[in-house]
Amino acid sequence: MTRKLDNADRAAVDLMFDRINTAANGGRSNGDSIYAAAGAVSEERLNAVQKVLSLLDEMPQIEPPTDLAARTIARANRDATVGTAPMAPAFIDPTQPLA
Repeated sequence: MTRKLDNADRAAVDLMFDRINTAANGGRSNGDSIYAAAGAVSEERLNAVQKVLSLLDEMPQIEPPTDLAARTIARANRDATVGTAPMAPAFIDPTQPLA
C-alpha cells in the first residue's frame, strides 16, 4: 500500500522539521527555516509524523560504501558521454548498489 501525503500531512511534516531545526539550534531559529502554517496543524497529524520519525530513528544506520561518491561521479560522466540518460533504466545492473 502506498500512501501519499495530503496538504495537511505536508504542513505537519514541515512544522515538525522546523521544530527539530529550532531545537537543534538551542531554541533559536538560524534564519534558514521559519515555517508558517497556512492553517492550524492538528495534534493528531503531528503525533503521526513523530511516530514515523521515531521509527526511522530506530532503524540501523548503515554507512554508505567509501567509494560511493567516486562511483556516482564516474557513472554520471559515463552517462554524459553517451548523451541524455533515460528516465528509467531498461534493466537493473546487478553490479550496482540499490541504495
